[in-house]
Amino acid sequence: MSAAGEAIDAGIVHEAAGWLAQLHSGEASEADRSAWQQWRHRSTEHERAWQRAETLLGTLGGIPAGVGLSTFRKLDNRSRRAALKTLALLLTGLPAGWAAYRATPLREIAADQRTAIGERREIVLADGSRLTLNTDSAVDLHFDTRERRVRLRRGEIFIATAVDPAPIHRPFVIETAQGRIRALGTRFVVRQFDDHSRVAVSEGAVEISPDQGGTVLIVNAGQQAEFGAASIGAPQASDPLAAAWTRGLLVADNQRLADFAAELSRHRPGILRCDPEVADLRISGAFQLAEPDRVLALLQQTFPVRVEARSRWWLSLRARREK
Repeated sequence: MSAAGEAIDAGIVHEAAGWLAQLHSGEASEADRSAWQQWRHRSTEHERAWQRAETLLGTLGGIPAGVGLSTFRKLDNRSRRAALKTLALLLTGLPAGWAAYRATPLREIAADQRTAIGERREIVLADGSRLTLNTDSAVDLHFDTRERRVRLRRGEIFIATAVDPAPIHRPFVIETAQGRIRALGTRFVVRQFDDHSRVAVSEGAVEISPDQGGTVLIVNAGQQAEFGAASIGAPQASDPLAAAWTRGLLVADNQRLADFAAELSRHRPGILRCDPEVADLRISGAFQLAEPDRVLALLQQTFPVRVEARSRWWLSLRARREK
C-alpha cells in the first residue's frame, strides 16, 4: 500500500477536518493560519492528513457550502460534532464517508428540521399545521406576523395546513429552490429535485409562483405539477399514493425496476444501482420502507435478479444466471 493510501490516526483526521472548516470559513486570522501551519508540520502523518483534505477540496470542487466555522458557530454542540464527524469520514476516502455525506449533507446540517436517510418525522407547527419530512429531507421554518413560511432545502415533505389562529390571516407558503407554493387550505406533497420541484395536491388547492416570474398556476386536488425557476408544466392527474411514504410504504404499480430501485435507494444509506439488463422488469406491490434490505431480499425471491454487493454501502441489482 502506498503512503497516500495508508490509514491515518482518527484523531489527526478529525483535527484536519476542523482545520478544513476553519480555514475556509472566511474568518480565519493570521494567528489561525500560523497555528494551522504548526499543526501541519508536526509529523508526516499530520501532513498526509492535510494532503488528503486538499484532495477532498478538489473532488468536491471546493469546501461544501455551509461547512465553514461561521456556520459551525450557529450549531449546537451535538450538530457541530456530527458535522465534523461527517467531514472526518469524507477525509478517510472510504465509501462509508460518502454515505455519511449523503445521509447528512453538511450544507443542510444547520436546517431547523432534518431527517437522515431512512428516517421520517411528523411535526406539529406553531399554527397547528402538520409537517411530515420524508427520508433525507431538510427544512427551515419562519413564522411571523405576516406569513407562515417553510423553506424546503432538500428532499420531500407532506403538509396538512390548519386554520391560522392569528387575528390577521397569514398566508402559508412553501419555498423551494425554484419558487413559492401558497397553500389554499390544503393537504399536499412537495418534492425538491436537482433542477425542479413537484407538487401533488390531495385536498384543497395550491398556487405556484416560479422565482423568475411569468405564469402563476393553481393546482387543485387530484392534480400535480412540476415547475422550474422560469416555467410551470401543465397540471396532470396526481398519483393517489403520492403520500404513501407518510404511512411507511413504498407503493409500486407496474413500475420499472430501475425506477423502483431509485426510490428504494432514497431510504437506504449508500448506493443502489440497477443493471440495464433488468431495468425494464415491472414491479407492483406495497413494501415496508423501514426494512429496505428485506425488500431487496424479496426482489431476489420474486424476480430473476440477484443483489451484488461490493460492500454494504454499494449494491447492484443484476440478472440472475441459472446454473
